[in-house]
Amino acid sequence: MFFHHIQTMDKNSKNKKLDIKDMAIISLFAALVSVLSAIPVGFNILGVPATLQTFIIAFVGYTLGAKKGTFVVFIYILLGAIGLPVFNGFNGGFGVILGVTGGFIIGFIFLSFLAGCSMQFKNIFIRIGLGILGLLTCHVTGAFAASIYLDMPLLSASSAVSFPYLPKDILSVVLGYFAAIAVRKAMVSAKIYS
Repeated sequence: MFFHHIQTMDKNSKNKKLDIKDMAIISLFAALVSVLSAIPVGFNILGVPATLQTFIIAFVGYTLGAKKGTFVVFIYILLGAIGLPVFNGFNGGFGVILGVTGGFIIGFIFLSFLAGCSMQFKNIFIRIGLGILGLLTCHVTGAFAASIYLDMPLLSASSAVSFPYLPKDILSVVLGYFAAIAVRKAMVSAKIYS
């Protein structure tokens, strides 16, 4: 059932090219992700800070859907990789992606994609559940990369850089979903987005 929806989504969007309005929306959301992701909030464990990244990445996926939302995340990662200070703490450069938080940054692709895919379903629990599945995938990639970077066993790295953040991040996905629903409705009413 889920894969049928993805195939339908791909068939419907395969021939559709991005127009100026789509590019403007994607650019605006990439700027929003870049600004909100750079601001640290709360605590920091072994170099992994608490951020608004999870909220904004889930929000983007839920708001723009799988294709455009994931494209926004790719732009964000590319901007950071080339050195713009868009990663947490206003850092940038390819070294950040190769560092302790790099797995989480790459994992944002899965979070945005699955949150976006979930919007093909009407059921709120499936939508939030797929967003949380994307979050868990993000945490697995993050913990795996941190275990390599910190030269720690995976369970120890997960206990240090993933598990303490899970409650906040799950709440961020849920809040990102509800914020996205409100913004989607406003964008559709204003004929900015369909």
